[in-house]
Amino acid sequence: MHIVRIILMLFLPIWIGCEGSKTNGHRSASGITVIDAQEHTISLNKVAERIVCLYEPGLDALYMLQAESKLVGLFSYVYESNDLFPFYAKMDRRIEKKELPIVGAGNQANVESVVALNPDLVIVHAGQESLVNALRNAGLQVYAVKAELQGEVFKTIQDISILTGTEARGLELRQYVVAEIDRLKEGAAAVKEKRRVYFTWAYGRIFSTTGTNSMMHTCLEMAGVQNVCPFELDQPNINAETLIGWNPDMIVMWNDSPDLFYQRHEFNTIHAVKEKQIFNLLPMFIYNPHTLKALCTATAIHHWAYFTAEFNHKQRIVEVISRLYGKEKADRMINLL
Repeated sequence: MHIVRIILMLFLPIWIGCEGSKTNGHRSASGITVIDAQEHTISLNKVAERIVCLYEPGLDALYMLQAESKLVGLFSYVYESNDLFPFYAKMDRRIEKKELPIVGAGNQANVESVVALNPDLVIVHAGQESLVNALRNAGLQVYAVKAELQGEVFKTIQDISILTGTEARGLELRQYVVAEIDRLKEGAAAVKEKRRVYFTWAYGRIFSTTGTNSMMHTCLEMAGVQNVCPFELDQPNINAETLIGWNPDMIVMWNDSPDLFYQRHEFNTIHAVKEKQIFNLLPMFIYNPHTLKALCTATAIHHWAYFTAEFNHKQRIVEVISRLYGKEKADRMINLL
């Protein structure tokens, strides 16, 4: 066991330094140190055993790392959302029975309720600065997460693995995802002409797309397709004339019906509409690009773009989920796919 730990500590700096991450976290006999997305240093005397999580990518990381037993408090959306609850309920009977205490909702949390749970660590979105400050002022160790770009997604897994003492599992996850991304890129490299793709966000926002400075753009690159949107923004808004001018070969939607395009006559000249090349990333939980499940997103888009209609990409998604969460959790979720 000591030899394994030494090997892991040799590999960790390599992981930490890649993918644009600024982390220099480490675990040693004297304690644990991690620098979060706000460049704040979190110092623990020992591995966190009681964790309150108020941000979904952080929660997802705990379940991938097999560290969910450390969870003692949640944000309310996990119980309320039809996109989240069915999946987490399959993985954790405490969530299925709604036994884990709720201490926050959205960007708000009850600081007193969090303190009452006596957590070693609180995981919060880095953008919730007032909440982060309030929790720190209450004497809590707070890890602020940002997961908008690929390096930040890897950093989240890496840091939480250090904080929870699951470095071996964290390293395994990263190595698997990196290898699969490389495999997708190799497959796409053999394609002479990349398919041009337009992406649209959920809830009817067909003119809200993904720019080049976003995690969804990274997913499109992983998939070996070309994002038709050239704007250096996260979620730019366009108009119908711009979309018609881009004339994408394929449209990928986020949890919406393709009829939003098929029923608009002005889109009849768009190649993706004429050829019925509109696809839906559903369920949203499986294709969340702000977690390691960005691999699921890229895998689905790659197969829609370059494989025949008869190819069953869902079987491949099941294989990915099994590796990310472990077979036991994946088997419980399969009927939800």
